[in-house]
Amino acid sequence: MTFQQLYQETTQLIQSGQVEAAINKLHHQLETSPDDEITLSILGSALMRKNDFQNAFTIFEKAVHYHPSSYAAQADLAFAHMKSGNNKQAIITFEKATSLNPDFYQAWCFLGKLHFVEGAYNSALSALEKSRKTDPFSAEYQNIQSALTASNFAEAEQIARNILSKQPGHAKASYALARLATSVGAHEESAKILYYALEHFPADIILRTALVHSLEEVGAYEKAAKEAKLITTLKADDASNWQLLGRIYSHCGEYEKALSTYERALNCTGLSDQERGNIQLLRGHMLKIKGHREATIEAYKDSIQTIKENGAGWWALADMKTYKFSDNDRKVMKNLYDDRDMASSQRTQAAFALGKSYEDEGNFPKAFEFYKKANDLRPDVNFKPETFKSICDETRKFYTNDILSRQAPLPEDGPTPIFIVGLPRAGSTLIEQILSSHSQIEGTMELVNLPNLARRIRIEGGQYKLPYPQSLSKFTANELARFGQAYLDETALYRTDKPYFIDKLPTNFERVGLIHMILPHAIIIDARRHPLDGGFSCYKQHFAGGHEFSYDLEHIGHYYNSYLDIMDHWDSVLPNKVKCVQYENMIENTEAEITELLGHCGLEVEEACFEFHKNKRAVRTASSEQVRQPIYRKSKGVWQNYEQELQPMKDVLGAATLARFKDYSGLEGQ
Repeated sequence: MTFQQLYQETTQLIQSGQVEAAINKLHHQLETSPDDEITLSILGSALMRKNDFQNAFTIFEKAVHYHPSSYAAQADLAFAHMKSGNNKQAIITFEKATSLNPDFYQAWCFLGKLHFVEGAYNSALSALEKSRKTDPFSAEYQNIQSALTASNFAEAEQIARNILSKQPGHAKASYALARLATSVGAHEESAKILYYALEHFPADIILRTALVHSLEEVGAYEKAAKEAKLITTLKADDASNWQLLGRIYSHCGEYEKALSTYERALNCTGLSDQERGNIQLLRGHMLKIKGHREATIEAYKDSIQTIKENGAGWWALADMKTYKFSDNDRKVMKNLYDDRDMASSQRTQAAFALGKSYEDEGNFPKAFEFYKKANDLRPDVNFKPETFKSICDETRKFYTNDILSRQAPLPEDGPTPIFIVGLPRAGSTLIEQILSSHSQIEGTMELVNLPNLARRIRIEGGQYKLPYPQSLSKFTANELARFGQAYLDETALYRTDKPYFIDKLPTNFERVGLIHMILPHAIIIDARRHPLDGGFSCYKQHFAGGHEFSYDLEHIGHYYNSYLDIMDHWDSVLPNKVKCVQYENMIENTEAEITELLGHCGLEVEEACFEFHKNKRAVRTASSEQVRQPIYRKSKGVWQNYEQELQPMKDVLGAATLARFKDYSGLEGQ
């Protein structure tokens, strides 16, 4: 039998589970050829299959003795050390292998992982870089890039999976595959791919950053924070890593940590003016949330002085709602808006700020001029009124009395969520501030947990070949309870041990039926405001994200009517389920409204609720400055200053809608 035949036969025996037979043949061969390197390698590997590490080490050490210049023999011994948990010796031996063969890709991969496990992060990063330079799949990865550029996504996926079949967890192939998953909204699958890749390449910051983004997309902020924090440990001198961690802390409601993280970013060396200014802007946002007004202004101004083309900084000042601009401020903002070479995202924010500055002076024509310019310039807006109306119509059609009779059982214990829904700028922050001043209620923020849960229910419901929400009709009461418990578990991040907590994401008005089915004990409050006041308040607000209906007056009218239609439906099929709080009533009859609101929640009145402006809690929304003052009436009837300009919105809203709010309009018959 030739050596080649022996290798093939023993390899087949090992693969078929006949390890002992293979070991006997290999031992027999060594009697005549004790220094044959391949025989020693196969025998040592077979012994490891039996967890016979002691004899495996003996064989691998013989191979190293006979072949001291063989990088493969060193690698076999190193691998045995690694599998037996002797990481330090494995590192030493793999390093010997790479000294013999600097292009030894697999050894660099293992070294990167081992150094990471041992906490030697700089060495792990160095080994990772060596693995990238010696990657035997570089040409194939370039083919992935070419396929992606040509939008041949199926081809790109096939190449990536082919690489991964040869090299499990391959960093670049995994990253490409995760990107493809993300592009179709499969964020959970993307995270799964990245987690597996990080088992093999744990020091890869690119992979870990992508994982943070995937976790962020599904609202898994605690997990995202853990990964982002590890990134800053791996590379503490990169300000972008600290900014990433700060953003995740902000999502978690950990504003003090976010603030500290941004301040840590400012201490990184080599920051450009752009980077420093951006960090100051983010730092200012955290200071604003915490209620540190003067420090907030100082941070925003520092950002503006550091970055000259900074519409975002000027809007941040305007969005405080209480900041007064000077004539020189307006001149600078006007120059920013007029600069057509500047990014439209910066120009639009400068225009929004200009509109606010003129409105504060009572120059309403000039204010509207810039509000319109700002909205017309807003990039990437993709709202289609007919599509939204269709979604709302389908929602109303599905959620019948029969469907809504299917509910999870009432939980035996645990917190009670209070959902505040409606349109943005309709008084939801005021309601939250009042309720969170009660000793039994936890104020949180606009939580994305319910939309993310609805997306997962949509995926799970695919087994019934039905779209969401129709698939809800197939879930049992216990399954509905499981969804409700998932929501409670995932929002625990934002709560203490208070028996009630608030979720004030406005768009949850579309999900009242889902709330009723999976959280039967939940309390729902509709924050409602006169459509022209509320609509115009949206129109003059630059939202960081979402609310794409708000940048066109007609779109606002369509959105408001669809909102009313769906809220009327909930009132019809779920009588008394939703408590409507009219903003105008709240600011005119505050004490009575607060008393009634607390009664709806089943809570005793507490004096602190009437003195809500003294509550020092963090407030994240644009109304943060107003709710830290006593009842704020200046925003009531503001639309009347722009009545002619708002005609497109009035036309879409229609006489029937406006008639419903005539008691709150300030103008009889409007």
